[in-house]
Amino acid sequence: MDSGSLASIDWGVVTLVALIAAGLVWSFVFFLRQNSKDLESLEETIESERRDDER
Repeated sequence: MDSGSLASIDWGVVTLVALIAAGLVWSFVFFLRQNSKDLESLEETIESERRDDER
């Protein structure tokens, strides 16, 4: 790689893009975990109501 091209990189922009990407990944993981918890809660509620209806 040409050392001149490395000198022209704006490291502030690279850092900002990396932080934004990390934030997007973190929020996606958080969303999936929360969605999984909500699904488990919904399944428990449905099972509880099903047992109550059988009585």
